[in-house]
Amino acid sequence: MHAGSFTQLVAAAAALGLALMAAGVLWRLPLTIPWAVLLTAAAYLVGREGSPVVDGGAAVVGVLLLVAAELASWSIGEDPRIRAEPSLVLRRALTIGALVAGALVLDVLLLGAAAISSSSGVALAAVGVAAAVGAMVVVVRLVRG
Repeated sequence: MHAGSFTQLVAAAAALGLALMAAGVLWRLPLTIPWAVLLTAAAYLVGREGSPVVDGGAAVVGVLLLVAAELASWSIGEDPRIRAEPSLVLRRALTIGALVAGALVLDVLLLGAAAISSSSGVALAAVGVAAAVGAMVVVVRLVRG
């Protein structure tokens, strides 16, 4: 990550995203999770400023953001007073695992296509991130029915 002249902005946005995620889990506020992911992803994107090449690590960052959002949502949705059925927990864990594996494959394919087709800067990276997020929304909708 280069960040250039935006180092402090990147650090502040990432810290705010982390704090928002932690507050959402702590106080069981599910609406904070998408905002936390958005802030963290924006921090990553702004941190890429000045780097003209496609970053292969973006696939991992995207998958880690997905894992964080899913686990935070799972934590918020669970009621500690109710014991979950082991088969349900296993099914949910396997679903998240499949979603993560699918997201990683999709992210690698999108990044590979972006690396082949062009070598422009942050604007194309933003379009690529938007396309990846849109694709993930479709996948999540299909998985959750």
